[in-house]
Amino acid sequence: MLPPELAAAIRSMAGTARERVFSLTVAGRRYWVKRPGLPRLRSSVLMQRGLAMLFGLAVLKPPRTGRLADEAAALRHLHQGGWPVPDVVFADAQYLVLGDGGTSVESLLNAEHDATRRHGLIAACATLLLRLHAAGEWHGGAQIRNFSWRDGAPGLLDLEDHDLPGMNLAQRQARDCLLLLYSLTRYDKNATAPLLAPIALLLVQGASPAVQAELSRLHRRLGAPIRLARPWAHKAGRDVRQALAAEAALGAALAQIQPGNQ
Repeated sequence: MLPPELAAAIRSMAGTARERVFSLTVAGRRYWVKRPGLPRLRSSVLMQRGLAMLFGLAVLKPPRTGRLADEAAALRHLHQGGWPVPDVVFADAQYLVLGDGGTSVESLLNAEHDATRRHGLIAACATLLLRLHAAGEWHGGAQIRNFSWRDGAPGLLDLEDHDLPGMNLAQRQARDCLLLLYSLTRYDKNATAPLLAPIALLLVQGASPAVQAELSRLHRRLGAPIRLARPWAHKAGRDVRQALAAEAALGAALAQIQPGNQ
C-alpha cells in the first residue's frame, strides 16, 4: 500500500500532468509514476505489423500494449537478479510507481557533443544489453531512451514492451539489438565520427550464434526491398531513412563476422 503522503501527491499531480509518465518528490525521495498507455494504432505500427507478416519475421512484430502489472513483474524479476532497474514501489491497474532510476542516457547524449564521450555512453549501454542477453534475459524496448545513467554506470528503464508473445528468446534478443541500432541513427547525423557502425559490430560480435542467425535471416529477407528503397531514401520520411541506416550498419557488421554469407 502506498504511504498516504505519496498517494496524495500522486492524486494531485495526476490531475494536472499532461504526460502519462511524470515524476514527483516526496520526503526528499524522487519517484516516477506511469499510467496505462493507449493501444498503438499509428501508421508506422500498422506498417511494422504488415512487414512482419509479409516476410515471416516475428522479430519485426510490434509489441502489444503492456499492462502496468506486466511491467512491474518484469522489473521485479530483473531487480531480483541484480540488474540495474528502478525498484517497484507500487503497482495496480491505474498506476505504476517506481523509484528513481537515474538520468536518461538520451538526455546526456543530447547535451554531449564530444564524439568520444558519446560513443562511451552508448557502448556502455550496448555492453549492458549484451550482458543481459548472455544471462538469458531481454529488455523488449531497448531504444537508447530506455537506458539510464547512475553512479557512473548504465541502467535499464521502461520495460512496458517486455512481454513479446510469439517470439522465442533469440528473436526477442535480436529485436533488442535492432531497436538499439534504430534509435542511434539520429546520432550519426553530422557526426565527426560515426557511431552506428562500431556499435552494430559490438552488438553482432557479442550476440549468441542464435541471435546472429536471426539477424542474418532478417538481413537476407529484407535485402530486396531495402535495395529498391535505398535510391528513394532522400525523399522518404525519417522512419524509413533511419531504418535504412540501421539495416546498412547491421549488414556491414554481419559481413565482418560471416564473410561471404551476406
